[in-house]
Amino acid sequence: MKLNQRQIDVFNAVMLNKSITAAAARLGSSQPTLSREIRAMEARLGFDLFLRFGKRLTPTQQAVLLHEVVLRSFVGLEEISRAASVIRSHNAANFRIASIPAYAESILPRVIQRMMKTRRDVHFSIHSHEEPSLRQEMTTQVFDLCLAESLSERESGTGEAIFVGDMVCVLPQAHPLAARTVLAPADFAGQPFVYFSQNDPYRHKLDAVFHEAGVARDYAAETTTATGVCAMVEAGVGISVINPLTAASHAGGAVALRRLSVSVPYRVALWYPPRSTRIAQVRRFIALLQDVAGEMAADLDRHLTPKA
Repeated sequence: MKLNQRQIDVFNAVMLNKSITAAAARLGSSQPTLSREIRAMEARLGFDLFLRFGKRLTPTQQAVLLHEVVLRSFVGLEEISRAASVIRSHNAANFRIASIPAYAESILPRVIQRMMKTRRDVHFSIHSHEEPSLRQEMTTQVFDLCLAESLSERESGTGEAIFVGDMVCVLPQAHPLAARTVLAPADFAGQPFVYFSQNDPYRHKLDAVFHEAGVARDYAAETTTATGVCAMVEAGVGISVINPLTAASHAGGAVALRRLSVSVPYRVALWYPPRSTRIAQVRRFIALLQDVAGEMAADLDRHLTPKA
């Protein structure tokens, strides 16, 4: 029942283009040829891939399930091609950083701006990924520094973590709870809440805080980035708790920021190849990141402290 690469390519093209005619054009083939190949593939698999109504094709449930597996294999090939492209152009960007979006949208621009004041010859390339994808980036080792919320131990890499403050409550400016300077877990009871995704490590930590307090929040929405949470909150979808770096970037803006009575420490996890040829730049960048994180924490603290 083994399929060949041609059959997989034909099946993927038909699924993506939703017609044999369009798939044939994409593959530089003909409609009758692709029809024969699909039927041969069905015969080999032992089940139908498509329901046929005249010229119209409708994928069966089996085809949908099979295509999910095929897509994963194509993503793997694209990752290999992209890594090869990155390796080929490695010298074009002197300093490559892989980061979750929260840092690419908050602290990284400030650190890069400061480093460029003294090192105009350093060119930066930022690759923003969610944490699961970031782990794949780590395996290629084509970057100089990785910033994430949590990284597993790796023999092939060096890791450290930087404390940047406690997590912060975020609310619409006109929300009744915005009248308070500190919010306790009990204040969130029954409130529409904007969650981070299920695999986010700080979602688990926050869930533990509210579980321990016996507080049930109302599920309003779920998103993968802290900036996305702020956008949801600004739109009035609900309230939430976010990392202090994103909070500092939104201080004085369209959302209200308040302290959480329970300390939830937030750390930036760093990983870099131990035998990097740019270890001096890595160390300089980390030092600047610590400085900027401290300044952002101080600014946020001033914003969260009630004026006398």
